[in-house]
Amino acid sequence: MLMKKKTIIILLIIILILLGILASIYFIDQNRMKNNEPVLFSTWGKDYTPVKETIVEEEPPIEKIEPKYVDNNTVKLGIYVDNGYNLELVTQDYYCDWSPENVMGLFYAVPTQEETLPNTDFDTMWKNYINEYPNAKDCRIGYSLEFTLNDGTEMYYTILNPDDAYYTFPKVMSFLYDDVNLVPGKAYYHITQDVMYDYTICSSIKLVGDVDTYTIASDIKLTAFCFDSEDDFDENGHYRGNSFYTITIKQY
Repeated sequence: MLMKKKTIIILLIIILILLGILASIYFIDQNRMKNNEPVLFSTWGKDYTPVKETIVEEEPPIEKIEPKYVDNNTVKLGIYVDNGYNLELVTQDYYCDWSPENVMGLFYAVPTQEETLPNTDFDTMWKNYINEYPNAKDCRIGYSLEFTLNDGTEMYYTILNPDDAYYTFPKVMSFLYDDVNLVPGKAYYHITQDVMYDYTICSSIKLVGDVDTYTIASDIKLTAFCFDSEDDFDENGHYRGNSFYTITIKQY
């Protein structure tokens, strides 16, 4: 009887030791599974294969490179004034009265730099010159005005249409004219925004003194330019092409 009790006690001790070992293995494997490590005992109902985490490296963002601006416009442009006999290329500083309401000058932008041009049949002459260039149908004329005020403020105006010209008031009044598409018998009048079409050519600009012209402390720089696409202007709206002509307007 005593031997049976000892045997039972020994068996219970062995069973408890085995259960302790199994419990230890179970808890160790649970921790290994959490850490994606191989388990010691692959039972508990099914085999376990650790999952390897795939690390995907992010590619650096591709820098967008803007194409370099190249102007292939080869139009030679000149600024002319009517001297009473013909159109004369302005090659020196231009002097005029800057008084309010006084016409400072009517300046013609012509696609040539010949010294003198006939002042008759302007439209035919202008078209003959521009048609020498392959991009003639896309060519348009614009202007810029630059000057400095008494307080040191630097002013820059890009003028492509009558709305743009309006912003030069009251420092200087600016009026645009289309001498290329004149309608026979119609009065010569400056362009208004309602008649500014795709084919309109701003072939001349009239500058007139205004009530605040006296606040201009520097000379006035007038530039006429030929453009054929929107990329001829930088992010500030300033012309950056190579087809332009600039004159300096000085006060008497």
